[in-house]
Amino acid sequence: MKFDKSKFEKNKILEYARKHFSPGKAVLVVFLIFILFIDENSCIQRIRYDGEINDLRQQIAAQNDTTDYYNSQIEKLKTDKNVVEQIAREQYYMSKPNEDIYIVEPKK
Repeated sequence: MKFDKSKFEKNKILEYARKHFSPGKAVLVVFLIFILFIDENSCIQRIRYDGEINDLRQQIAAQNDTTDYYNSQIEKLKTDKNVVEQIAREQYYMSKPNEDIYIVEPKK
């Protein structure tokens, strides 16, 4: 009778699998894979959502800073006549009577 090494190795692998892997463990592994990677509420998806949330929070903070700046500018315009005059002169090229305005544009 001839000794078949490949058959012996296959039996050894099957015996090891029967000892260490039960149907309950297989179900648990499948469940963990589903939870971690496949489900719409998976860990990977949650990490992506957390990144998006952080980006949106940064955008909100930037918009709040911009809003605060413009609100302070509005308050200055309401209270200080010099600021109104400065903006009228700089942005709208308005002048007092008997004043000349020179606009200097940079070369292209």
